[in-house]
Amino acid sequence: MTERYCANGHLMVILGGANCGCYPDAACSIPVYSCRECGDSDYGDNDHAKLHREMCKDARECNSHGFDYASLPPLHLTKAEFEALPEYSATLPTGTTGGKRWRRQDGAYDRRCEKPTWIVGEFEAKDFGDQKNIRINWFVPVLKMDAPLTGV
Repeated sequence: MTERYCANGHLMVILGGANCGCYPDAACSIPVYSCRECGDSDYGDNDHAKLHREMCKDARECNSHGFDYASLPPLHLTKAEFEALPEYSATLPTGTTGGKRWRRQDGAYDRRCEKPTWIVGEFEAKDFGDQKNIRINWFVPVLKMDAPLTGV
């Protein structure tokens, strides 16, 4: 393990850990350093933390799951329509009614471990002869103006 020094040149100690950022339940933890003399802290922005992220199986799983948000089709909604959608950020809605929509602040398996992104899910009922299945279609919400701009 490499030694870490604060901006004032004091030796820092490992204060504890912080989640890698892939998703809240990840077991991985990156080291956080703190200086006992001046209180300076390093919240996982260090070489030791970088090594942890590279070796973390949860971070690798994070990189292999999730949406490529740019590839999702847009869904044009007004702000009121978007805010009226029920939110299921940690779960999926119950039932299988085709056409049911909900919003989700997705980030659980965000490929780049960035800030969560709003997406909209929609159940699509499919009939395959003797079987009925449900599919979830995902969209990126695009807010449209409720009224044209008049310049007033």
